[in-house]
Amino acid sequence: VGDGGGTLADAPAPTNRRLYGDGDPIAGTGLPVKIDTLRAIDTFARDLDPRVVQVSAVLAASLQEVAILRPDGVQVGDIRPLTRVNVSVIVEENGRRETGTAGGGGRIGLDGLIDPADWQARTREALRIALVNLGAEPAPAGVMEVALGPGWPGILLHEAVGHGLEGDFNRKGSSAFAGLMGQQVAARGVTVLDDGTIPDRRGSISVDDEGTPGGRTVLIEDGILVGLMQDRQNARLMGVAPTGNGRRQSYAHKPMPRMTNTMMLGGDADPADIVADIRDGIWAVGFGGGQVDITNGKFVFSCTEAYRVKNGRVGAPVKGATLIGDGATALRRIRALGNDMALDPGMGNCGKDGQWVPVGVGQPTVLIDGLTVGGSAA
Repeated sequence: VGDGGGTLADAPAPTNRRLYGDGDPIAGTGLPVKIDTLRAIDTFARDLDPRVVQVSAVLAASLQEVAILRPDGVQVGDIRPLTRVNVSVIVEENGRRETGTAGGGGRIGLDGLIDPADWQARTREALRIALVNLGAEPAPAGVMEVALGPGWPGILLHEAVGHGLEGDFNRKGSSAFAGLMGQQVAARGVTVLDDGTIPDRRGSISVDDEGTPGGRTVLIEDGILVGLMQDRQNARLMGVAPTGNGRRQSYAHKPMPRMTNTMMLGGDADPADIVADIRDGIWAVGFGGGQVDITNGKFVFSCTEAYRVKNGRVGAPVKGATLIGDGATALRRIRALGNDMALDPGMGNCGKDGQWVPVGVGQPTVLIDGLTVGGSAA
């Protein structure tokens, strides 16, 4: 029993569920094949367009064997494969250089990722993004409507909202959502959940790092805050059940509430209609890096692919767009949800208190009113 009071959480229910295979992705594909694949990616990208001046490709694979011995004597184990491929392409024209990146992965073997059909598609996508940005204009600045694309743009939801729904931040009162259980925190129709039970996904876990089976936790339902992500300690201190979100980077780190695959569910709007409904704003299709204060959800995110939209017409691509705001306000200003909910391709990592764990994100096309866009256009 830890300090701080509360009651001891019940022992986790046993499970034989396996959400992914236990094959070793490192040993499964020989080093010569991996090297040949990386060389083939480089050659393929350069042959696609003479403006390609640099290609970077990464194949990564790991196998984590987890053994958990609980104080009550229960032993739990898990074997977790993890793979990914990343392709980055730099193009140059008239002295201007731009970059495009694509990739994917999950708790799968490398076989699918080294299939030429797979890496060729990712290479083409990286080149497409680079060429789009090669013709991009400076992004506008101001408060405007913003449509976020499906899939990976859910990283904004993960960072600006998801961390605030982890149990420890709420128990300590440092989350923007602390004390709001049962209250409306988002626009009607918005449902957010964390789901560690999706087979083969990067953030999925058959059991968490305390032996609790991975779960599906509804966090926000139709705009109402209904749940939090919990490890065993915070669940005990808050008088609730663990949710299978007790994660740690390794045996050398302490477990804490962490996300798995965090997503916003889709609505019924046609994505094309959502973009056509924008009077003056941008359509942010791809996201890069960002900065977030996870205690209040304030964020600054850069767009890797975005387009100017006026009176429902998609115009030129824009370069240098940053989205500025806070998660709680953005949730309340959601005006439309697309019917194209998608998960990210499987490349995400999440940092918290010096620990890194693999995660997944997802969302549909989302239209937000009144988001601040930072840009350099006059």
